[in-house]
Amino acid sequence: MNKRIIKFGLAALSGVLLLSLTACESVQFYAQAVKGHSQMMLKRQDISDVLKSPDTNDEVRRKLQLIQKARLFAINELKLPNNGSYTQYADIERPYAVWNVVATKAYDTHPIQHCFPVAGCVSYRGYFSKDAAQAHADKLKAQGYDAIVSGAAAYSTLGWFSDPVLNTMLRRSDLALAGLVFHELAHQRVYQAGDTAFNESFAMAVELAGVDAWVEAQDKTQQQQQSVSQYRQSKKINADVVALILKHRKQIAAAYKATPADDTKRLAKVKQKGFDELRAAYKTLRAQGGGSPGYDRWFAGDLNNASLVLFGDYHGWLGAFETLLKQANGDWPSFYDKVEALTKLDKAERRKQLQKLETEGLKPDH
Repeated sequence: MNKRIIKFGLAALSGVLLLSLTACESVQFYAQAVKGHSQMMLKRQDISDVLKSPDTNDEVRRKLQLIQKARLFAINELKLPNNGSYTQYADIERPYAVWNVVATKAYDTHPIQHCFPVAGCVSYRGYFSKDAAQAHADKLKAQGYDAIVSGAAAYSTLGWFSDPVLNTMLRRSDLALAGLVFHELAHQRVYQAGDTAFNESFAMAVELAGVDAWVEAQDKTQQQQQSVSQYRQSKKINADVVALILKHRKQIAAAYKATPADDTKRLAKVKQKGFDELRAAYKTLRAQGGGSPGYDRWFAGDLNNASLVLFGDYHGWLGAFETLLKQANGDWPSFYDKVEALTKLDKAERRKQLQKLETEGLKPDH
């Protein structure tokens, strides 16, 4: 399954302002954040220099050239920010940029929030060490929470620093890599502190529509047509599985709510039943030709409430933003203006407007 990106850099670094006011554990958390960020930034090299080097692997060179083109397309066609992001490269010599810890209460599908100055509240906590992330997740589990550790291939400071391309990002296919550039630059165009689902769904909408526009602008070679077909098939498979997960997440949440909070035995049965039904639904989807080996591994793992969180964050309001883009007739500046207008609303009113857009998008003429 797809490993997503963490908007962790700014959150971690802004928290340094509170070092003198925090407990020992928090000091350690922020200290590792500063150290990890600094080490990553020190490894940066200008992409132009990497391309010139005879030591650069041919595939790395090709992917970096692709990113250069995607970045220019994002600036010129998608009207995304033109700054120093993705003009440098860093090989951090590990499989993920950071590891996210996501947690929920034992009988709740809503994530525990972690709040920082400037970045606001987010539904995960990021570590530059997998061992440190796992230790924190284990501690939360010992306290009765559901928790997971999820590796993230990219790392963003939301434009406060010139974010480099990382070696961890280059494992993606060409179209997925272009989409990642569009996604990350979208965060630098609009970001609402304290509303992860809003931010990620918006960036996902830009990513998907941006890739469609990118494809239309390319020469239609046979190889590229095959790549486009594979990319779209992958996205359809992903969308179908995500829809299934979100449907069952909603059902599990409703079942928790309908069960007395003090009846833990009954809640445990409700939880087991909900995840059994989710796995059975995926098995049916797989038999019908959906799913993928990556999702097979995910469903075979130790699922809990925290496992469902990031799916809601990245796809919860995707339909609403796609409707908004249609209302803007594909005009990117107009679309961004509409999105920024939503950020002026309080969270409750924003959710209400997003729900209206989501419903509008489900009508037959859309």
